[in-house]
Amino acid sequence: MTSTFVIDGVPGRLVTTATSNGEVGHVDLRAGTHNSTLAGLTDALSTAITTALRAGAPSTAFVDAFRRTRYVPAGATGDPHVPHATSLGDYLAQRLHHNHPDGPERP
Repeated sequence: MTSTFVIDGVPGRLVTTATSNGEVGHVDLRAGTHNSTLAGLTDALSTAITTALRAGAPSTAFVDAFRRTRYVPAGATGDPHVPHATSLGDYLAQRLHHNHPDGPERP
């Protein structure tokens, strides 16, 4: 699934793929301009999450860890399914939960 967003003027894209049993298998978060610090950080975050998922970590661990984190960029996202995020991590968590719900609805 591919989602695009703009948070506080920063465009981004989140691509997630699912395994055959419907669980998140890969996360690719891109934001900022090529070779920027933000682009490097989102690339590192994507790699860390994907590596952990492949090692058996549940996606709920990332949803729970990143939900409601607060740092810039933050604000309206332009994404109808996730209209507001308190950070890129919060956007990622909300989108993971929306794209790949796991278990009962989280608050």
